[in-house]
Amino acid sequence: MLTISTEDLMEDFGEFSEFVKELNDYSWRLTKEEKRFLDSVLRLERELKDSASFVIAVENVKDCHSEVTEAVDSQIEITKETMGVQEEILGICFNEERRVDDRLLMLNKEMKPLLKRKRALQGEIRDDVTKLISRRHSLMDLLDKQSELREDLKPIEENMVTAKRVKRALEEMHRIAVADAGELGSSTMP
Repeated sequence: MLTISTEDLMEDFGEFSEFVKELNDYSWRLTKEEKRFLDSVLRLERELKDSASFVIAVENVKDCHSEVTEAVDSQIEITKETMGVQEEILGICFNEERRVDDRLLMLNKEMKPLLKRKRALQGEIRDDVTKLISRRHSLMDLLDKQSELREDLKPIEENMVTAKRVKRALEEMHRIAVADAGELGSSTMP
C-alpha cells in the first residue's frame, strides 16, 4: 500500500485507513522497528486525514486555475485573430466608402449640367403645355364656330336649292326671250 504515490494515498484515503487499522490491530506483538514503522504510518494517516483534503482542494484549484488561464489565453488569441480579421474588413469597408465618396463627387459634377438641362426642359415643357392649352382653347372655339357654320349652312343650302330652281327658271325665261326676240327679228326683216 505504501508503494503507491502520495497523491494516490490522498485519493484512496479510506483504503489506507483500513490498512493502518489492520496494522494497529497487530501492535501488541510488534518489534521495536515494526513499532517505529507503525508510528510513522499512524502519523502519516493523521496528516493525510487532516491535510489531504486541503492539499487536494488547493491542487484542484491550481489545476482549475491553470485550465481557466489556458482557456482565457486561448480566447485572447482567438479574439486577437478575430479582431485582426475585423480590422481588415473595416479597412476594406473604409476603402470602399472612400471610393464611393469619390464616385459620388464625380457623379455630382456630372449631375450639375444635367440638372440645369432638366430645369430648362421643365421650363420649355411648361411653356409648351401653356401653348398647347391655349391652342386647345382656340381649337374648341373653332370647332364651336364650325358647328355654328354648319347650322347656318342648312338654311343656305335650302335657299340654294330654291335659288337653283329660280336660276334655271330665269335661264329658261331668258332663252325663251332670246328665242322670241330672234323670231321677232326674222319676221321684221325682209
